[in-house]
Formats: sequence, C-alpha cells, structure tokens
Amino acid sequence: MQRCENCKQAFKWNQLYQSLWLAFRPVSCRKCGTVHKVASASRLLAVLLLLVPVIYISIFMQNLELGRVMLPIVAVIALVSTGLPFLLKYEKVESSIDTNYGNR
Repeated sequence: MQRCENCKQAFKWNQLYQSLWLAFRPVSCRKCGTVHKVASASRLLAVLLLLVPVIYISIFMQNLELGRVMLPIVAVIALVSTGLPFLLKYEKVESSIDTNYGNR
C-alpha cells in the first residue's frame, strides 16, 4: 500500500479508493497532512485497466442482450477498481507560492 513520502504513514485503502472514483482527487496524509496526487502513469494505468476489458467485452458480446453484457462489465469494473488502490502510485504535491495573489 502507498505510504506518505513525508512521514511514511500508510494510506488507508478507502482513502485511495475514494480518490480513484472522485476523478483522482488528491489524498492527504492522516498523520502529517501532506497532500499527495496520483502520478500520471498511474492515471493511465487505471484508465487502461478499466476501459480495455469493458471495450473487449462489449465488442465480443455485442450480439447478446443488454442484461447478459452488463453483468460481466460490472464484474470487471468492480474487481479491477478493488485492486487499483494497491497499484496506483501517489506523489507528493509541491506547494507553489502565488506571488501574483491570484490576479491573472
């Protein structure tokens, strides 16, 4: 399981799972408050692991009725998304100082 880069505290599975389903929302460490975001390569991995099986099932089961196609798709999404928090890599967000005070 991913750990905080600052204090080495392990993230909880449900923190990472919520981050996955809320458009890769950044995760804060429970111990030190350091914010981590999903690495770009991990985002790509997550999208591929979720979409490729769904497309594959859709193509090869296109002649079946919708009910028979949806069950395998839902099962694949559930199984893959359950394991993704163990695979995704998070990186520490570097805080940037806005010297323009938000005026652009």
